[in-house]
Amino acid sequence: MITQLTGNGRVLVTIDETGEWAGLFYPYPGQFQHLRETRLGLFEVGERKFHWLRDQGAFHLSPEFPPPGHAPRSVWSHDGLSIGVEDFVHPNHDLIIRLVKFRSDRPRQLRLFSYQSLNIAESLYQETAYCDADFQSVVHYKRSFYFEFYGIPTFTRAVCGEHTLKGLKGTYVDAEDGVLDGRDISHGAADSVLQFDVTARPGEDAIVRIFIGMGDSPEAIHQLHRYVWEGDPTRFEREAQAFWRTWVARHPPKLSQGLSDRGRQLYKSSVLTLRHSCGSNGSIIASPDTRSLAVGGDTYNYCWWRDGGYVSKAMDEAGLYDQAERFLEFASRCQRPDGSFVHRHFPDGTIGSTWHPPPFLQIDQTGTVIAAVWHHFKRRTDLDSLLTFWPMVKQAANFLTEFRDPSTGLPKESFDLWEERKSVATYSVAVVAHALERAARIALELGKDPARWREASVAVHSAALKHLWDEEHQRFLRSIRPDDHRLDASLLLALKLGLLAWDDPRARHVVDGIEQRLWNPKVGGVARFEDDAYYGRENPWILCTLWLAEARLNLGEPDRCRELLEWVVGHATPSLLLPEQIDAVTGEPKSAVPLTWSHSTFVDVVHKYHRSLSGGETTDE
Repeated sequence: MITQLTGNGRVLVTIDETGEWAGLFYPYPGQFQHLRETRLGLFEVGERKFHWLRDQGAFHLSPEFPPPGHAPRSVWSHDGLSIGVEDFVHPNHDLIIRLVKFRSDRPRQLRLFSYQSLNIAESLYQETAYCDADFQSVVHYKRSFYFEFYGIPTFTRAVCGEHTLKGLKGTYVDAEDGVLDGRDISHGAADSVLQFDVTARPGEDAIVRIFIGMGDSPEAIHQLHRYVWEGDPTRFEREAQAFWRTWVARHPPKLSQGLSDRGRQLYKSSVLTLRHSCGSNGSIIASPDTRSLAVGGDTYNYCWWRDGGYVSKAMDEAGLYDQAERFLEFASRCQRPDGSFVHRHFPDGTIGSTWHPPPFLQIDQTGTVIAAVWHHFKRRTDLDSLLTFWPMVKQAANFLTEFRDPSTGLPKESFDLWEERKSVATYSVAVVAHALERAARIALELGKDPARWREASVAVHSAALKHLWDEEHQRFLRSIRPDDHRLDASLLLALKLGLLAWDDPRARHVVDGIEQRLWNPKVGGVARFEDDAYYGRENPWILCTLWLAEARLNLGEPDRCRELLEWVVGHATPSLLLPEQIDAVTGEPKSAVPLTWSHSTFVDVVHKYHRSLSGGETTDE
């Protein structure tokens, strides 16, 4: 499970529960995941003992996590020796600095071994690793991806080798006797090991800095290498540390006393997680977690327009206006000629994998992008920005207007919010009505005629109340075509989008019914829908619980909203990351960690709760 992460919009590093790297993404968060494995090993020269730190054998990993804005940190200790590792990603260079610090209770001669096995461009072979004597470095490359490893002090020895394809374990085996005797170059499934000689003494820190520079050519990585060595190379971790600490300090709002101390820390972590999930090109990934490969055969390393639209709105709430605008620019580049948005995209903007047949459509995603444009304008009030996105909004709104069944006035069938069934889902209908009304507002701001979209919005809304409301049971159907009467937490979002006014008695009835049926009596939290079987049975989702919190706030119950916010705080990981869902029995995180949408929803609801305490707006009007 991912426990920590850091990045800069081009490079993203994730750390797992072993204290080692879980993922290395470049040139965008989510694309490509270049890492197969890293290991840090220690050879005690006097004792002639070798340890891989991640194995949790002799060395114990301390479960300590720094506050948001500080570099990810792992600390191992054994027999009077501690080894602390901090990972810094420089804010404006494609450069990682691993700061390894040794503290000892007695003099020791040590050898630190750094093993790296890459999976460049997410393929196992056709890689080259070689020792570059001119730069005292080791370079791994494939096609236009180059990774250069070097250190301060300079490594004593480095070797290159192979793994996997010939039945080989990996060149890390060469380090386990404390002596490297391999080759200077290898190809195929290539890997490498660096050796640093360290003298540890009581009362002082022995420090090794390992640099990993990235680029698209030998010239690019060597230019960065020269820049690192000009002047004081230690400035890079200081710059990274200062930037991210200042960034976090300047972004949280003046949160009220209504949220716990840990809740305020989770807010900071959430805003930083949003930042790290955004690519420099505007893409926003659902999660950097790749563990779903073993379960579902694919990852969450894609940009969904639904997730991205809601994340964009939360970024606007938190003052990350530039990141929100870049997402909308990214969306405008990925929009299809007919105005719609397909299922999901890779972070570079190409169409991602899907299990939907053509036209690969979830109609709510197109509507969510329109709503995000309006929200961005509402928060930034930049009419020129609104004009920039007018062509995208116009195409999308025209598509939604035309993508309707003339016999009912409702949108045609598409896959639902949860991506499981093709139907006319109540939530999707609510998004379409909401988005067309937002498109009409945008048109009005720009002096355009809003009539067609406003009329279409009213027509879709009226059709929803006519065809989707179950008068007998006093609740909305989950969908029609096919009819589905199961309670679904996405109805809370449909209410948020204006399907019913909050002072309509039916709204309270819907909210009460969802909380009564979908609330987990053992661990708390709200499940997605009745009989949900994804990663378990009716697991509570962070998202769904936060939708309930916002619904309670809009129904005039701020105390219940706060209780639900604190439930979410209590189910964040120790490092303040929010999962997609938690186990219905154990309460442990399940599925993707972190889920960007979970963090963005927490940010959004915290802002609404905070405004409610000062008498401000709590809705998205």
